[in-house]
Amino acid sequence: MIQDAHRCHEVRIDFGTLLGLAWAVLPLAIVGLVLWPILVAVIESFKVIRGSVRQSTFVITDTGATIWQKDSRNSTTESISVGDQRLRLSVLFACGMEAAFIVFLTVFLFQHADPRGDGMEMAGVGFAFMLIFLPFTLPAFILARNGRWLVLAATLAALAAFAYFGLWLELVSDLGLPKS
Repeated sequence: MIQDAHRCHEVRIDFGTLLGLAWAVLPLAIVGLVLWPILVAVIESFKVIRGSVRQSTFVITDTGATIWQKDSRNSTTESISVGDQRLRLSVLFACGMEAAFIVFLTVFLFQHADPRGDGMEMAGVGFAFMLIFLPFTLPAFILARNGRWLVLAATLAALAAFAYFGLWLELVSDLGLPKS
């Protein structure tokens, strides 16, 4: 009787199911990682645009003095100079465009892949993601998002842009498409 009770509580792990679940979740995580810089670049751009036309709030005291209140959302960005804020926004925008390029590249290669081929055209997306996005674009995005080491972030984003351009030229040449 006691042995039957112990058998009911045994947990068996089916590693085949876990592996299948991991392969199902991995593409979603990659898509989320690529779309994240695009979303943040758009949000930060709207914050800057909205921040330039937003009015500050004030309180008039009993003595007639006016006290202007700072917005708590802008208190973190006010510590950054105007030039640094522009550089930060530019790096975020560049990283967003580079992430959008990976999405474009995926769709482009799906449309121009040889239907009777082996599908090796899609290796270009993996190359772009692993060897350009992860070591250059993502660190530049994280540094710019936090407002730290903006010159390094801009350098990484610029290197990634050149690498994406070179990859684009190589893929267009390999597919036999005209370069213009």
